[in-house]
Amino acid sequence: MLDQFRINPKNSDISLQDIKPKIDKGFELQELDFETQSRDEAIKYSNAIILAPDYQREYRSSIADESSLIESILLGIPIPAIFFASRKVNLVPVLNVVDGQHRLRAFYRFMNNAYALKDLKILKTFEGKRFKDLKIDEVHIFNSTNISAVIFQDFPGENFELEIFKRYNQGTKPLTPQEIRHAVYSSRINDMVNTFCKETLELTNKDDNYQLKIAYAISKEKYQKKKIQESIFVILSILENGISQRLNKSPEYAESYMKSKNEFEKMSVCEEDIVRNLEITKTLFTNFNRLIKKLTSKTVTPFSKEIYGVSSRSNKFQVSISMILSSIYHDISSKINIDALLEDEEILRFHETIEKNLINSYLEDPDYNASTTNPIEIEKLTNKICTELAY
Repeated sequence: MLDQFRINPKNSDISLQDIKPKIDKGFELQELDFETQSRDEAIKYSNAIILAPDYQREYRSSIADESSLIESILLGIPIPAIFFASRKVNLVPVLNVVDGQHRLRAFYRFMNNAYALKDLKILKTFEGKRFKDLKIDEVHIFNSTNISAVIFQDFPGENFELEIFKRYNQGTKPLTPQEIRHAVYSSRINDMVNTFCKETLELTNKDDNYQLKIAYAISKEKYQKKKIQESIFVILSILENGISQRLNKSPEYAESYMKSKNEFEKMSVCEEDIVRNLEITKTLFTNFNRLIKKLTSKTVTPFSKEIYGVSSRSNKFQVSISMILSSIYHDISSKINIDALLEDEEILRFHETIEKNLINSYLEDPDYNASTTNPIEIEKLTNKICTELAY
């Protein structure tokens, strides 16, 4: 019985000189377009280090923290072991960093001259130096330093990798439910959502889709905690499947949807099926965002109560509103061409119909005490609005 759960960790050492190219390959592999890349070309990425799997938090160390690690290396102070999990990315065997991301990234950044040493406690003469400023013998000391590594192989399932991560991070702030979902239910659509959130977060008011950053209320904190990703998975679930009477809370939509996409990709024997499914979701989400972007010309934050004229100072993205808009779009998307819907006169009628019905809905009923994401209420409201729109 016990044998099926044994994970067979392997102890080994790896020099900092060898770590850098493995991390480089990890970054390259994650950017690789496997639709045009041959399997033979991909083999060179075998045993690449994936520095930040989805369950790892965003990098938050200060330069002083990083400098302290570099000082320890130069002084010969032992560094705690790095824990890896052997996994596959696009069929290529790689090493996911389970514990030690901040240490590895500090080394990697220093070797790339990304920062100068700061606030050193012992090696004061190294203050302000970058890797390129080290003498040859100092470079040799740094590069030849071996870091202890523990590699977990032959996992009985994906959940084990996450469980190991959680155990080696006990005492720190626990993972959020959505961070756990990202680790357990990986998929191409998961990657799509992460990319959308990251790219949208980086937009400025000079960029074409900046309105979407405001509409989704994307901030660095919400992105790092994967709160925005959760909201988008709720939207995608409803866009594809409509409102479900068996799901009462919005996180249930995210979990059910992510799990289904993960299982679909695991069960698919044909790569074309996975790509086709991804493209369908991309198109649906893109067209929905075209609608949201058009609505921002009437209401800057259409996912808030402001879409029906109620001031919403603090909460510029409300899950209940996003679920209602997603539900309406799910019902009308097959009945009207998106380009026709985005015509000025039509979008005005759409907006006015939404505004009139939401201001008179359960959302503003003082006697309503149940959840604002109640599937029964959302479905009733959706049917009423769609009937009035007569698509």
